[in-house]
Amino acid sequence: MRLRPTLGLALTVIASWLIAGPVQLGGGVTYVTTYGNSMEPGIAAGDLVLVRAQKNYEVGDAVAYRSAQLRTVVLHRIVDTDDGRYVLQGDNNSWLDLEQPTPSDVVGKQWLHIPSGGRWLQRLTSPPALGAAAFLLLSGGGAAAHTRRRRRRKDRRTMAEQSVPRLRSAAALLPSWQSAATAIAAIGLLGALVGALAWTRPTESSVTAEETTTSNVEFSYSATVRPSAAYDDTTVIAPQAVFRTLTDTVDIDFSYEGQPGTVSVEAELATASGWRTTIVLADPVVFDTTEYAGTVRLDLAALEARAKAAAAVIGVPAQNVTVSVVPRVSVGEDEFAPRLAFTLDEVALRLSGDAVLTEEHTFSVTNTATAPAALSILGHDLHVSTARTISLVAVAFAVVLAAALAVAVRLAGPAAESERIRRRHGQVLLPVAPIAIPPGRPVVDVPDVKSLVRLAERYGLLVLHWSRSGVDTYVVQDAETTYRHRIHGGGRPSTNVHASTGEGFATDDQILEKQGDGV
Repeated sequence: MRLRPTLGLALTVIASWLIAGPVQLGGGVTYVTTYGNSMEPGIAAGDLVLVRAQKNYEVGDAVAYRSAQLRTVVLHRIVDTDDGRYVLQGDNNSWLDLEQPTPSDVVGKQWLHIPSGGRWLQRLTSPPALGAAAFLLLSGGGAAAHTRRRRRRKDRRTMAEQSVPRLRSAAALLPSWQSAATAIAAIGLLGALVGALAWTRPTESSVTAEETTTSNVEFSYSATVRPSAAYDDTTVIAPQAVFRTLTDTVDIDFSYEGQPGTVSVEAELATASGWRTTIVLADPVVFDTTEYAGTVRLDLAALEARAKAAAAVIGVPAQNVTVSVVPRVSVGEDEFAPRLAFTLDEVALRLSGDAVLTEEHTFSVTNTATAPAALSILGHDLHVSTARTISLVAVAFAVVLAAALAVAVRLAGPAAESERIRRRHGQVLLPVAPIAIPPGRPVVDVPDVKSLVRLAERYGLLVLHWSRSGVDTYVVQDAETTYRHRIHGGGRPSTNVHASTGEGFATDDQILEKQGDGV
């Protein structure tokens, strides 16, 4: 039986991972963030879209595919098929995509759309926040979208400049560390979810159960008399008659066994005329044991006088007087009222013909007890206290792993400058093969890529980029001038800022040899 909580938790973890886990770690979902407006109005820039792989894709499906030209993931809708390839188009575009991906290029079909989720994912996966909030990465989602307004001198834009909005998987945000961060996030998120359920509930709960129990009362009576020929002893006991010439006092004993409750004792008098009255013999007493014994005394002369007084008022003789001793036992809302019936006349007190000395009663009792509270997970019960422990361990483990990851990121140093540029300015970068500058064309080396990006946005151009022999070159060409920025050795920018007129770009090997002269 102890395996059931563990099995329930394991099934929950597996099911949650298969449903929402990232494909990089064996899950079934790819997290992508939108850039651009080609899928508006349904999907806007900065939204988070979760896609799942399918066996088949049909016309009308919104799918994410790997674009070889744009070197990223694009989310568009299938509008047709052509010889085993898919023809796609953005909902907000008037043209078809240039690429026609194969089924193997398709990442998956849109499964869940979270408006603005991409912006939150970008913030939560940023290097400053990674160490402190790694286990919350998946609760937000995505990358911040930047809306850029571009102008050209001739007020026109090319199809390449109106490139389709692109989607980047969450793993691409931090390529070196995203898989580890996602795993930490999953552990922390699972712990947080279990904790949210466990810590908002008490560890114990009240359990009510209805039980059926049998109670009984056993009667007896006795009277003390003087020695005489009427009795063999000086004590009269049931079921003997009590002759009043010897005594007018009788003690009624009762013994109760059953559920605890409250008991009181009454005497009911009645005559053949229909007259009836109740006389209290013992006030209510609360008892908390399963056994209770009591004794009440009958004054036969007083009882007879009460009956005759009533008869004188109503004008009917007090004949066939009956005396019933009734102990009332209350258990909750249920009551057990056995009775011992006598007949009383001027001669004796006798048991009635149908009187019994033992009576039984069945009580229906609702018992309330405390028991460990449980959570129901996939049909299995997990104690709240156990769930709390699991949540604390999972969150603590995620925090430790996040701290270790933060230390590793710090020790590893910042990402390569070229990778940082690609992540930040990828929307205006165009990868090309090395190109040559026309003779006599001026070349201006700028200190950073931001300057090139501003120039490109100002004139509505793209930043041309190529990498070779450890040198990354970024170029913006307008009608008259070439603006250039170089990064040497995977992160060290060129320190020469000048304008020159050259015969063309040098090769990458020549660049390494002539770093000192600024070519």
